[in-house]
Amino acid sequence: MLERVSYWIDSASRVFLIIFLVSMTAVLATQVVLRYFFQLGIIWSDELARFLMIALVYIGASSAVRDNSHITVSVFEDKFPTLRKWFAPIQWIMIFIYSLFLIKFGWDALKVVEAQSSANMGISMAWIYAVIPLSGLLTIIHLVGRLGKKKVKQKEGF
Repeated sequence: MLERVSYWIDSASRVFLIIFLVSMTAVLATQVVLRYFFQLGIIWSDELARFLMIALVYIGASSAVRDNSHITVSVFEDKFPTLRKWFAPIQWIMIFIYSLFLIKFGWDALKVVEAQSSANMGISMAWIYAVIPLSGLLTIIHLVGRLGKKKVKQKEGF
């Protein structure tokens, strides 16, 4: 069940990631063309690109947890092959704790900046900071979904 929820959340996240990446590229390309050819600029372009990049990183990181596509260092697994089965659960616990950290401290940071607005765009900084606890929550959903998927495979004998 949670694997299915994780799948739908990840599908929606990927749509937003594509929209954010295309938007960021379009805004920055427009800014470069305007500055280079017309000596004009868009005041808010750098700020928007920065905010979109922040969202790309945090939401993309949660999607990478679902796909198990984060960069890994396998030094310990290579040195201690008999302990290999213990490394994945330890990694998952560490990711879970880090995600809780993101939720807690991201929410605290959001509360601190909720009255502030961005310099050029004038949007509430709470919207920007909201991506941090959201990323932690999405990561936990994807992690638990992966655990459920792994248990189903173990029951089926895979």
